[in-house]
Amino acid sequence: MPERARSADPVQAAPPAGPQLADWNLLRSFIAVYEAGTLTEAARRLATTQPSVGRHVRELEIALGEALFVRQPGRLKPTERAHALHGVVSSMKASAREAERLFAGAHHGLVGTVRIAVSEVYATHVVAPLVARMLEEQPELEIELSVSNRPENLLRREADIAVRFFRPEQDGLITMHVGNTELGLYAHESLLQRHGEPAGFEIPEGAFVAGFDREATPLAPMVRGELPTRPIRFRLRTDAILARHAAVEAGMGIAAYLVDVAAANPCLRRLLPERFSQKQEVWLCAHDELRRSASMRYVWNQLEQALRARLAPASAGTVP
Repeated sequence: MPERARSADPVQAAPPAGPQLADWNLLRSFIAVYEAGTLTEAARRLATTQPSVGRHVRELEIALGEALFVRQPGRLKPTERAHALHGVVSSMKASAREAERLFAGAHHGLVGTVRIAVSEVYATHVVAPLVARMLEEQPELEIELSVSNRPENLLRREADIAVRFFRPEQDGLITMHVGNTELGLYAHESLLQRHGEPAGFEIPEGAFVAGFDREATPLAPMVRGELPTRPIRFRLRTDAILARHAAVEAGMGIAAYLVDVAAANPCLRRLLPERFSQKQEVWLCAHDELRRSASMRYVWNQLEQALRARLAPASAGTVP
């Protein structure tokens, strides 16, 4: 009589629930490639080799059973699956930073990385020089500057500290109002010597106004009184604020400046101050981690002192 077949153990026979991730370095490399856009830059940020990063991404794609990036000229474009995965695992990077700070605190030193989100103009004129001094004073400290004119989400830990020009509305953030400035129209004195100072919004022949390209900014909130009778023609359009400023400082055009930035260049002259201005509040913001991180507190304190000193003269004449 043939032997009856043994019933299979349902636990042992069950297929795995999904892809098995045995190496967390795969996700670390994935996050770096997703944020850097290239294998080379990701490898540089991770202090490893490009082949290692590429191998990690391929292993992760094999585990998932689909591609995470599409190769384009000079860049790897994330797929929809990559966007979804990054939304889930990006917090790992913040957790790793927190672990670094815990270890740093155990040795009573300012060790680790602090990421600062700041606008293009303030990164250049305010934060970068200050960061240089901080790095000289604290040899074990590392600082990342996330330079963008768009706000980053501190709650998702896209940055540790941010300098913003509006009052933050997110709950769970530490915020501090450090001063006020404003936007004004400026031209180089050489332009005014050639064409004279305009009495209104009519632009002198041969000059131009520099404005945004893709990031449309409404003009009405900046104008006091009646709007210009004719639309202002922005003959130079770029979202790079520093490029607009460079054109103005070459004596060829007119553009908006923060008054505290323009004050550092004695050759710039403000135009139509009674007709064109927009108040700007300056805020420091940070994740709650600030209370537990000596490195973050140090960077915060340095930023606060520098911004308060810079904005004190301007704040006296602006809204509280």
